Amino acid sequence: MSEVIAFHPRVSPLINLYEVVDEKGVAIWGGNSANEAIEYLRRSPINCRVLVSGWESDEEDAHLVGQSLDITKVIYAALAVGL
Repeated sequence: MSEVIAFHPRVSPLINLYEVVDEKGVAIWGGNSANEAIEYLRRSPINCRVLVSGWESDEEDAHLVGQSLDITKVIYAALAVGL
């Protein structure tokens, strides 16, 4: 995939955090790369999911903005049509 996936406008100060979680909701991978999250999901056991959350950060602290979103079905739909 050569395109960057983003859920916030490019001018947004929010940082996207992607997490692959197991069927119990325990994070098994985390990072700010959508492409890496998708690749990790593809290699993960059945029933894993991808969550994305927006974070505001200054030099010292990061704060969650809103709630995490489960984007697993969106990813599988995009893969099914070849995106």
